[in-house]
Amino acid sequence: MTDPVALPTSFDQFAFRAGEPDCSAVIKQEFVDFQVDEELGFKPTGSGAHRLLRIRKQDMSTTEVARLLADILNTGRNQVGYSGMKDRRAVTSQWFSVPESRAQGLDASTLGEAGLDLLETRGNDRKLRIGSHRANRFRIRLRRLQGDRQDLVRRLDTLETSGVPNYFGPQRLGRGFSNVRQAQEYFNSFDELGGGANPGGKKLPRKTRSMLLSASRSFLFNRILSRRVAAGSWDRLLDGEVLNLDGTRRFFKADPADREVLEQRLAGMDIHPTGLLAGIVGSRDPYQASGAVAQLETAELAGFVDLRRGLTLAGVQASRRALRLMPRELDVRFDGEDSLVLGFTLGAGGYATAVLRELVRS
Repeated sequence: MTDPVALPTSFDQFAFRAGEPDCSAVIKQEFVDFQVDEELGFKPTGSGAHRLLRIRKQDMSTTEVARLLADILNTGRNQVGYSGMKDRRAVTSQWFSVPESRAQGLDASTLGEAGLDLLETRGNDRKLRIGSHRANRFRIRLRRLQGDRQDLVRRLDTLETSGVPNYFGPQRLGRGFSNVRQAQEYFNSFDELGGGANPGGKKLPRKTRSMLLSASRSFLFNRILSRRVAAGSWDRLLDGEVLNLDGTRRFFKADPADREVLEQRLAGMDIHPTGLLAGIVGSRDPYQASGAVAQLETAELAGFVDLRRGLTLAGVQASRRALRLMPRELDVRFDGEDSLVLGFTLGAGGYATAVLRELVRS
């Protein structure tokens, strides 16, 4: 067992791209101030064993909607699929899948009684899985703007051209990093011989275990990204880089012989540097970082033995994530003296909080 490393107390301890913003604002004063619309990453087949439901919700989590659908259709919770989690304190639309055999007679009035709006339905041959959406479209109102308006305008001007650090949002890590602290406790209860299958003699619910594993990897990735932001290398090519092709889950190892071309592509936002999502790194993994990148990541994570060991014992496979997040389809409108309406689209896995923290203090 190892002594847990002291964790930061504020998400703002992760480095900012251009320093902490001067402007402050109130976010989510009302539910309608934060709107999200999910875009699927595929075209539904039109028929099949599953029915896709596009549902608008408010003041309700994704898992609560899934439980409601299971209850309404008298089916198991594991029969209801969705692609991603959406904010509770917001107005959001997203897709769910339910068995076609159970969906007969399901209509807008039935869901309306449960406080949900049924926007459309489509037949499909497969159940929705996590990560099967393409993007999320955000429309956010920032209220009570205070501070240097020109600082805010300058930051807005660079969003589409430079992007922002691709941090996992604070909701993944828990209030005050509570999810990461729970993960430390969970990992430190692992029996070396048991390999984490029955840590501390008690098996956690699958959902809770998954949440703790995700929080751990997200926190460690944010540490790596913060170090590179502070060093000014988060959008630069280092020796040993693994690169991500923009808008995809495709990765490739940078070839030193192609450095000039790669730097041009990097400047054109076609590719992005990546950071480690900690876990088991296979000896034949073609996407292992090396050189300066590997040294930086190893040094940054050296103090978090408990989290790295826990992820390994839990059987989590290492992966990579782009260091740069690119907001698309930017729409900015100042509404009066102290309000800003901001619209943008992020690819799956991107957090609106990573964009907002670079614009205003909230």
